[in-house]
Amino acid sequence: MNSDKQDVVPVIPFRIRIGVTGHRDLTETEDLSKRVVSACRKGVFELFDRRSRQILQSSPQLPVAFSIVTPLAEGADRLVTKALLGEKNFGDTRIEAILPLRKEDYVRDFRSEASRQEFEALLGMARRPITLKGPSHRGDLFATDSGSDRRQAYEDVGRYVVDHCDVLIALWNGKPSGGKGGTAEIVEYARKRRRPMIVISTESPYGIALERGNMPDAGALRQIEALNAGPAEQTGRRAYIDHVFRDLFDNPEGRFVPDATKQLVRDNLLPLYVSASTIAKRNQAWYRYAGLIVYAFSAAAVALVALGTLFQRFSHIAFFLEFLLLLTILVTVWLADRRRSHRKWIENRFLAERLRSAVFLAVCGVEASPIDVPPYLRTAHGSHDWMVRAFDEAWGRLPKMSGCREEYCGECAAFVRKRWIEDQVDFHRRRSADLGTMSRLLERSGMMIFLVAMAAAVTHLILSLSGHGAHSERLEQVLTFIAIALPAAGAAIGGIRAHREYSRVEKRSQNMEIILTDLWERFSDVRSGQRLESLLRETEEIILRETQDWLMLMRFAELKPAA
Repeated sequence: MNSDKQDVVPVIPFRIRIGVTGHRDLTETEDLSKRVVSACRKGVFELFDRRSRQILQSSPQLPVAFSIVTPLAEGADRLVTKALLGEKNFGDTRIEAILPLRKEDYVRDFRSEASRQEFEALLGMARRPITLKGPSHRGDLFATDSGSDRRQAYEDVGRYVVDHCDVLIALWNGKPSGGKGGTAEIVEYARKRRRPMIVISTESPYGIALERGNMPDAGALRQIEALNAGPAEQTGRRAYIDHVFRDLFDNPEGRFVPDATKQLVRDNLLPLYVSASTIAKRNQAWYRYAGLIVYAFSAAAVALVALGTLFQRFSHIAFFLEFLLLLTILVTVWLADRRRSHRKWIENRFLAERLRSAVFLAVCGVEASPIDVPPYLRTAHGSHDWMVRAFDEAWGRLPKMSGCREEYCGECAAFVRKRWIEDQVDFHRRRSADLGTMSRLLERSGMMIFLVAMAAAVTHLILSLSGHGAHSERLEQVLTFIAIALPAAGAAIGGIRAHREYSRVEKRSQNMEIILTDLWERFSDVRSGQRLESLLRETEEIILRETQDWLMLMRFAELKPAA
């Protein structure tokens, strides 16, 4: 199947995540609802810095939407949720439901059957509800000895909301909490976490107070804006989409996939995948060429200093050329920093890999897992990152996944095994071989250069001690030049090798090849939907962790002038 229409990148809005905390018992709910709508219409944008606010309010490539991060408890949670869902001017508002307990335990806290039905209706609008606490290991949560567990669960969900929202709306009377995990405690936790807040008093005249904190910056907004703009060369871009589409489905394994599913993948995932992949490739090339210039020109600058010092008749031109090389290095580093080529490369590559995984989950009817960020990765990657938001938006446009149909499990497993796992095994095998070859070539070249430099230094020393050096000034100058310039060249080669992380990425690919080969073998005996989903979850987790670890590795390998 091939689409005849012009492929358009689905526009990704910047979705502001509104967390909610507040009291259960509220009066004058109509007035409070109006204050909530007013605060989200104006107050939320005041919490951004000036540059980010200008982008949000003026960019045609960056629409704004809201999602509500909430446990859907009675009172403030539902009031804010219904107020934002009912405001048509806010567009596609979504619910991100976070439950403190298993649903069957949680609903027993609600006061009436009508309340439980309202909860079920709102929960049904959330794509991927998250439950923080599983079954109790000490019996019924309502037992007298487990009351502290229940209170802790409510405190944990309040903290989770704070940690996973951009702005916290607190419907609060300003008084201390009546118990563990109460509104006052969550507000104080948000202040410690520097989470921006809109505090709306629950007492007349329902005043609104803004508290500033850490909001997403303009750089993240620009990244989503660039993704929406898409590459300029539409013809080449469409050819890229066609190529990926044919590679996925124009083969024996892909022909069983229903046309409707193929169209969903083509319309919602492939355009974004191609945009992210294209942006990543361009910036990777820019970053690598910039690194080559920095290290090669640094070595050349040292050689020119040696040339100008040892051969006086070349001194003026040598020092002028050295100046030009150093200026070029500074301009290159400045341009790389200004273009944010390093950041655009690794973050768009992360998004592209996540979208690639999504294609296979969608074909098999399995929901993508929320991105979890282990503590050791949080200095380089977080759940608020723009690429996490972009992926959630792309996935959220697909219909809810109901699981693989049993009669298609074998075909799905064969498709995933061949078009995903085997493809990844081949990729890591080729990458480890190519990077290993390049790493060893650079290592040996650097070693040869240092050996030649050592030989020149020893020869120079022998000539000096034997008295022969005085009879051949030109030879002594040449040897001195070699002894100075070649170590700089060797250091430049070592810098390029370290800059591109050849050795470490090679080892990582070797490890991934082993892990994925084991998965490839296990996909061969899939006989049920449950088994297929289990293996898909494992594959998704492995590839996500490898991509996150790679992001952590490359995040701090930024380009700097060689000292």
